[in-house]
Amino acid sequence: MRALEDHGTVPIDINKGDKACTQATPLGNTLWHPHAPGLCRLTSRGAQTLRYAGLMTLRQPDAIQAVQVDGKTYVLTANEGDDKGYGDFEEKMKLKDVVNSDGSVDSDMVGMNVSASAASTAVEISKVGDGLRITVGSAAINYATPSAPVIEHIVAFGGRGVSIYEHTTSGLTLTWDSAEQVEKEQCANYPWAHNAIQDEEFSPLNGDLYMSAGSKLRETLDEMNDPSKDGCAPGACPLGQMVDERSEKDGPGVEAIVAGKACGSLLAVTATEKQGTAFVYDISDIASPTLLFVKHLSVASETKNPGVAYADGTLGEIDPEAMIFLEDAHSPSGKAGVMFAGAWSGTMSFWEFECPTTTTAAANDSASSAREASALSLTLLLLAFGFTRL
Repeated sequence: MRALEDHGTVPIDINKGDKACTQATPLGNTLWHPHAPGLCRLTSRGAQTLRYAGLMTLRQPDAIQAVQVDGKTYVLTANEGDDKGYGDFEEKMKLKDVVNSDGSVDSDMVGMNVSASAASTAVEISKVGDGLRITVGSAAINYATPSAPVIEHIVAFGGRGVSIYEHTTSGLTLTWDSAEQVEKEQCANYPWAHNAIQDEEFSPLNGDLYMSAGSKLRETLDEMNDPSKDGCAPGACPLGQMVDERSEKDGPGVEAIVAGKACGSLLAVTATEKQGTAFVYDISDIASPTLLFVKHLSVASETKNPGVAYADGTLGEIDPEAMIFLEDAHSPSGKAGVMFAGAWSGTMSFWEFECPTTTTAAANDSASSAREASALSLTLLLLAFGFTRL
């Protein structure tokens, strides 16, 4: 099975000599209506959940993982929800450049019309901000009449979580979706990383990436390292000073997902692209997963930019898009764990699961006993700086 980032999956039968494509399944949008989970932003008063009637976001998985539970096959998806471009066509636009704050179609959208429901959604969103990025693709606009397309939905980017689908002969059926959980828990555990951004554009001047870059990327790096423009002193800004920068774009950008057995449970691990935050779920009950804990993979990034943190050896994973789940039998330590590789940090780490320990203690003269279990956690065993793109 293969994930299509433009919104679906394609099962491929590898038992056939021609590796035939057997089916294509659209994964649908996430609906953020007033009585459903909402988009999360960080304000001076704490986390704010935004809900709008009719607002949807694209799931668009960047990674998938298949698991077997009770004889059934399930597909886990990491819903990054990135935008796409095809030649000269760019599907991402700011809402204000498509629909005005009064619900009318912007004059640059020649020939387009907007439905009453989409106009109402746009008006409500515009009251909070005008920077929301939306798609002008067919998920939002009906192009049946090319000369007079109709904006039927306001569809933003960022699946902002993970989903689980059951694979059947008729296709994929949604079993569970994390909804707003990833955004809310990242905000609660690491507010300094909430929907923030750290990628290759935060690389230091005169580093490996800078010296090998073309003129356009060098110009960007110059600006990102200049405190009078987009930088901070010294150099590029740390993650902790970029909070909410992705909220109106793709949110946390969940990019990778892996699964395996550890501590007697079936676990799933996912991580956000721009912030480097990992989430560990117990998916033993496949229809009702439990979020066990959240772990940041580069805590130094709260106050240090990548160049500074790399130089002093405290940088963790920036853009942990590569992950491998190692069960006990394949782990170098004999205990299950996860390997993370940072695409832009040039680092790799191995985190080992520490299983809950249970103790029994007598309560005075009573025959009863109390059982206390510590929580499952991840412990860093190895951080390797193999190469760098900084």
